[in-house]
Amino acid sequence: MTPNDIKEPFLRKLRQVIDEDPDITEAGLAVRAGLNNSAIRGMFKNADKRSPRIDTARKICAALGTTLEEFLSDAKTEEEKEIAHLVMKLPEHLRQQLLGYGRGLADAADQSRKEDGKEGG
Repeated sequence: MTPNDIKEPFLRKLRQVIDEDPDITEAGLAVRAGLNNSAIRGMFKNADKRSPRIDTARKICAALGTTLEEFLSDAKTEEEKEIAHLVMKLPEHLRQQLLGYGRGLADAADQSRKEDGKEGG
């Protein structure tokens, strides 16, 4: 079963991680996560029927050295991963402040690009 065959996002990403790292096996990861050694294999076997429980997904992520939020983020670069990690550490009210600041920065960058375009044209 390839990641593209799996519809459930957590299991799709998990399949990808396991396939890309020769040091990770389904059984070994399950044991490191404190699960039965066949638990992850069973998740893939039943991938079309149900999703793993949140607490199980969190245990697996912890065994991989990450959080569920970071694991499921679409961050690709190290900077994107660091931003996602830092955001998850913030309480909600600070996340909202950061979001407002980020929107302001993006708007300023857009405005600057528009002005640069007018000057060059």
